[in-house]
Order: sequence, then C-alpha cells, then structure tokens
Amino acid sequence: MTNRNIQSVAIIGAGPAASSLATLLSRAGKTVVIFHQPKRAPLIVGESLVPAIVLMLRELGVEDEVRSFGKYKPGACFNFDGGLDFPFLFANFCGSFPPYAYNVPRDKFDATLLEAARRAGAKTVEFAAGIERVDGTDRVRLNRETLAAGGIEPDLIVDATGRARMLPKLLGISSQEGGRKDTALFAHVDQTVLYQDGYVHSSQLDHGWSWRIPLPGRVSVGVVIGSEFLPKFGTTKEERYDNLLKQDSFLRTVAGDSKRLTPVMEHTNYQLVSGRLFGDGWALVGDTAGFIDPVFSSGLFIGMSSAFALAKAIGAGTTEAFRRYEREVVHHLKTWHEIVGYYYNGKLFTCCHVGRMLKDKLLMKLTMPHIDKHMGRIFL
Repeated sequence: MTNRNIQSVAIIGAGPAASSLATLLSRAGKTVVIFHQPKRAPLIVGESLVPAIVLMLRELGVEDEVRSFGKYKPGACFNFDGGLDFPFLFANFCGSFPPYAYNVPRDKFDATLLEAARRAGAKTVEFAAGIERVDGTDRVRLNRETLAAGGIEPDLIVDATGRARMLPKLLGISSQEGGRKDTALFAHVDQTVLYQDGYVHSSQLDHGWSWRIPLPGRVSVGVVIGSEFLPKFGTTKEERYDNLLKQDSFLRTVAGDSKRLTPVMEHTNYQLVSGRLFGDGWALVGDTAGFIDPVFSSGLFIGMSSAFALAKAIGAGTTEAFRRYEREVVHHLKTWHEIVGYYYNGKLFTCCHVGRMLKDKLLMKLTMPHIDKHMGRIFL
C-alpha cells in the first residue's frame, strides 16, 4: 500500500462491519459502493451485543431502531458445576460504557445497519461481485461485469465477505487457525429456563458448552461440542441438536421441554486470524480479517470496531495508518483467543469458583468484588 488519497471504495459484503464502514466513509465524503447478495442463512451467529457496541450504534445513529426490535440485556451469566450461577450485572462495573446492551434478531439488525449506510449516501448493488488479480502484482481489481454494475473504478477494494474470504483465497493469504476443532449447532426455541430475563447465558455441558440468548418471543440456544461426540446424538444436525437438548445433563433441565422454531445451523470454524489485512489497493474487515469463538459475545464487537479503525486508516491514506489498523485488529483477535482459551482450560471458572467458596474469608471479601468486576468486563 503506497500513500494515496482514497476517494472511492468498493465494499464486497453487507454485514455489520461492511455497513458500518460504508456509513463512516460516506459521511466523510467518500464515494462508496456496497456489493451484496441477499442472505441465504436463516440464522446468523452474533445475536448478543455487548455494551461497547451501544456506543457505536449511537455514533451510527441507529440505537433507537435497534432498541425497537431488540431485547434489553442488563447483564450476563455463567453456569457451571451442576448449574452453579455466576451472574454479572453491567451496571456494577460499566464505567464509561452504557450499563446495558441488546440481544437482536440478526436479520433486522443487519438490515438496519445497511439502511443507515444508504441514508449516509452509500450505493448498494445486489450483485455477485467478481475480483481479478493483476498478473505479477499484489493488486486486485473488479472484473468488467462488476465495474459496470457498480459504476465506479474504486481506489480501494474492501473484502467484507466474512468467512467466505474472497480476497485471501484469491491472493493465497495464509491464516492462523485456533487449535480447537469443535462443532457448533444452534437454533431458536420457544422458551428456556433463564437466570434473569435478558441475560445471555454461557453454560458448561457434559461435552462442551452452550449459549442461551433471550430474543423477543424466543431464545437462541447454541451448543458447541467436540466433533467426536456428535455421532452419539444422531446422524443429522437436527437430530443431534434436538437430542442434545434432551440428553445433556444440564440442557435437559433448562431446555428439555422447549420446542424448536427454526432450522438448525451448523458451523465448524470458530477461530482464525488472517496473515495479512491489507495490500496494494485492498483491505480486509470484519470476519474476513479474523474471528473468534462466540463464548463471550465479543465477535460482533471486534468486527464492527475493525470497521471504525479501517475508516480512520482510509481517511489517513498512508501505509503506516494501514499498518496501525492491522496491528490493532490482530492484537484484539489474539488477545481474545487467549481469553477464550482460559474458558476452555478451566482457569476462568477456577478463579470464580475458588473465590465464591472462600467468600467469607477476610481476604476474599476484599478481593472478590475486584474479581467479579474484571470477570464481568469480559462481556463489555
């Protein structure tokens, strides 16, 4: 990437990171075209927001609309060791962040952010964009059909295709994957037992963990489990999901009587960091740059915050600005991968459990509020 005055940007993809970036760039006077296709998946991971995202929603001018269809989220709760609850109320440690967030149906959330980009002046084109590599270089360009559909020849192409990773595949960009090889199954059900309405729940299971995210009129329930355990629960993803809710020793107590309302979605890739985030005339944003296990509801925050950081780099237009963007995003991803590792290896729960067991001791009376505060901030 050489220093340049970037005035026109083509964004491929229309998820939250793409739409946030388009809004910010359009407000800054850039010409922005978003190429996208209607989403085919009935459900999308990332339904539980964190308080830090609320600040972004305010800056994008969409919090009121998100509030109208979202579920108010005042806190979060861990469940482990036979149903032991460890709740965290955001108001107790939010600091400068809002003391709440929202749980959102992703179809409405994504549509809201895309409409905000349109209002800001971004052009949206429903078209399967094509990219070509310029022979012998690190540059890419839109193919002839895409140029005609978009109406501009952009100074910068941004890949926001998420896990499709269009540009990295074209350029052969390596990536670092996490060591875990779990499978996630999730769907919406009519009801579950909740510690408190609005709280997102992360719970230990016999062979993995689960999430429960209360949404308006339903609950999103996901199960993340070692792939080697799946065959014992059935042959199809629907059988496996339904049987897990009825047979796991914890899930059957909180969701065993629930009725599934949607198809079951399945994912197997949950941790990745791209080896490069920018090049000559191109950049990656959101899940294309990298993503993490959804255990702490932080994936969408990382994706949207990367859009805000990339908007600053584009505004500066310098190689160093893009390098700062890359360093910041990679640092966030690797830090969160480490925190997620503490969840799986038990260190996170051991800290909480020992603290609660010794809460009547004088030393723990002094330190337990500190532990709770920093544990809870994981969800901010």
